[in-house]
Amino acid sequence: MKQSNQVPTLLLISIIIPLIIAYWTQSWIAYIVLGVWIVAVYAKGVQYTRDFYEKREQVQLGEYHNGQSKMAVKKKQYQAEHQKQRAEIDQAYTQLDEVYAVAVDALSHHRHDWMNELQLLYGYVQLGKRDKQVECVERIKEQMLAESRVSKLGIHSLVFYLQSFKAVNRSIQLEVELSDGITLADRLGTEQSEELTRVIKETVSAYEQFGGSSWGECPTLFLMVSEYEGAVHFIFEPEEEYPNPDGAWEAVNLIIQDTGVTATRTEEDPASISLQVLVDSKN
Repeated sequence: MKQSNQVPTLLLISIIIPLIIAYWTQSWIAYIVLGVWIVAVYAKGVQYTRDFYEKREQVQLGEYHNGQSKMAVKKKQYQAEHQKQRAEIDQAYTQLDEVYAVAVDALSHHRHDWMNELQLLYGYVQLGKRDKQVECVERIKEQMLAESRVSKLGIHSLVFYLQSFKAVNRSIQLEVELSDGITLADRLGTEQSEELTRVIKETVSAYEQFGGSSWGECPTLFLMVSEYEGAVHFIFEPEEEYPNPDGAWEAVNLIIQDTGVTATRTEEDPASISLQVLVDSKN
């Protein structure tokens, strides 16, 4: 900008030379040269000024368009990010609604079961069958203890899955038996806990898938959980004869690939699969 301001000044200064010559010589030729020089300087100054402002206008226009383009890009990026966040929020709300629905179904299912037990107990009381009353109370007590053991497993996603299973799955019964005192709280990392939950879910699904219709109308699958030798063992055992143990075994081995979970089974009972996961010792 400083150099641009100097050009008109230099053009004006250049008039001094022919002006001095004309003044000292008093020659008409010198005056003609002076006049031509002044006209040339004026024309050059006008042209330079026009070019200067046109160039500055083009630069400003280019900067404006460039700024508009950047703003448009940023606006698109903001809109895309906003849409992504909106989609993630909608997905989270959808998943939360699904969890709420499962929780409501599970509570409704438990309420229905307890109402049945209470009605049965009330009937025994009215009939005066004391032995049946004791039997019913013991059964209720055992159910409460079993649910308490499950709730103490320490992995919320796994506990929720096991306690809500009967409410959401009508094609198979899952009976969970835990040894007293088993907990995985603070003994597995977050990733390991989610991995274990996924493996158990998919193992149950594998039993259901490969059992098919020949397994029975509503078969029972036992899940026995115990701890020994520094590992927690999840033993799956069908109550009835299982039609396709090899198919379930192959599926389980695919499920546990690249995980910290191992699987074993015996030749005597190939339908029974044991999953093991190493855990930290209890504090």
